Amino acid sequence: MKGVKPIPTPARLRWREFRIRVVPWLVYASVLAASAWIWVRHVAPPQLVGEVEIVRTQVNSTRAGRLADLRVEQFQAVRAGEVLGRVITTDPDVVSGTLEVIRAELNLLRAQADPLLTRERAGVDFERLRLAWMEQRVELAASRVRLQYAESEADRVTRLYHDQTGIVAKNDYELALNNRDTLRKEVAERETLVAETRAAMNKFRLANLPKSITATNAPGADPFQASLALQESKLRLAEAQLRPLSLRAPVDGVVSAIYRRSGENVAPGDPILTITARESRRILAFVIPPIHREPVVGMSMEVVKRTERRETALAQVLHVGSFMDAVPVNLLAPVNSRSIGLNNRPDSAASGTAQIGLPVVLSLPPELDLRPGELVDLRWLPGAPSGT
Repeated sequence: MKGVKPIPTPARLRWREFRIRVVPWLVYASVLAASAWIWVRHVAPPQLVGEVEIVRTQVNSTRAGRLADLRVEQFQAVRAGEVLGRVITTDPDVVSGTLEVIRAELNLLRAQADPLLTRERAGVDFERLRLAWMEQRVELAASRVRLQYAESEADRVTRLYHDQTGIVAKNDYELALNNRDTLRKEVAERETLVAETRAAMNKFRLANLPKSITATNAPGADPFQASLALQESKLRLAEAQLRPLSLRAPVDGVVSAIYRRSGENVAPGDPILTITARESRRILAFVIPPIHREPVVGMSMEVVKRTERRETALAQVLHVGSFMDAVPVNLLAPVNSRSIGLNNRPDSAASGTAQIGLPVVLSLPPELDLRPGELVDLRWLPGAPSGT
């Protein structure tokens, strides 16, 4: 009827109609979107599994000897070039025998120099002083050998005395310390005597010696001089062999494994320590045949960090292998419809059969703060090139 106002619909009835017709569809769409997001971000298996490259280096001894003064413990941080320990590479018996031979040959040269006293007193005095200097160096070298082993023994006895009471008696502990301190004083005194004798030789050279003596000092002018030079070369070689081999850290990192302890004998090439770098620059992954997506150098991939927030970043493919290689078990992803042909875990992996794949190296996104050895999920970006 004209002129009659329509009856207004109460808001309560409109809200009831909205709840019946619209709200279910909104709830359905929201649940569908949330399920899809959760599936993609948290439930769906990754297309590839990558591992942040672990850089490990081993510290070896290049010569056989006895490990002494190992200064690091497991999981201790070290710096490149830092001295981690020493290897005493010279057997005391061998060194003592070598020094005895040099000492005997020096005594023979001393006896041969006696007839020269009537001819060139000044020259012979200089050679006697030189012989005395070399003899003191021989004694100093022998004392240093004894001191090295005394220090090593004192360190070992000290650890046993303090850490395991009752293993080492107090008298043995004090005897080891006294022996070490005595040898230290002996080495210091002999070093002073060698330095003083060297200074006296320098003063002797500065004096106005006869020309005949100067001519005698010329290389090859006198068999006596040649013999003396030979013994001095042997002595320098023995002194070089006495120096312990220093073990230095090749990189900055953490001591992840220790294979030898102080007091053990090591052979050339034996691993003593393993140092793991604290940082890495690459991610390693494998693409398993059949390859449906061929990786190309320079292409981008999405890196997903395995945390609650599932942080993501982009990485560039740095290198694609030219050969197939064995895939580590931890880099095999579970099988699903989206990862067939990628680095999935087929039945052969579960049965223990080695799986091969194409190695791929990616850059490490710095914003994800990834640790060496950490596993990450990798995904192809839309538009990534596909293999034939």
